[in-house]
Amino acid sequence: MKAHLPARWLRRVIRSRPTEVDTVCLEIRAFMAASGLTVRSFAVELIARECLNNAVLHGNQQHADKNVRLELHWGRRWLRLQIADEGAGFNWRTARGRPAEASAVSGRGLAIAKLYADRVAFNRRGNQITLWLDKNKTLTKN
Repeated sequence: MKAHLPARWLRRVIRSRPTEVDTVCLEIRAFMAASGLTVRSFAVELIARECLNNAVLHGNQQHADKNVRLELHWGRRWLRLQIADEGAGFNWRTARGRPAEASAVSGRGLAIAKLYADRVAFNRRGNQITLWLDKNKTLTKN
């Protein structure tokens, strides 16, 4: 008899509405807990929320007829989070090194992603981000 193994994939397609982001983030939290990955739950949910909000607000410009796709997968060592929108994309090459202004109320998504993810990559068009997080890494104070 095979033991029940936790699901390794979470795939969702949401409409470009900010309220949909909250719903999928709750699903991510539950998925991480069910997978025994609570050590990385905060980081994954935070990055997902930032990237999903960017996809809804900037990528799809809140057009409710457009979708945002999320895939979260875990393997032996890595968690892979991928988020794609239907927008035109952006020039991630120039945005990548630009720090957020201290007084800005937005614009910190990429900085947060780079802080918590071990690797960040974009597709050529700039409408899909893929992030890898070490499954067992814990945050430490500097």
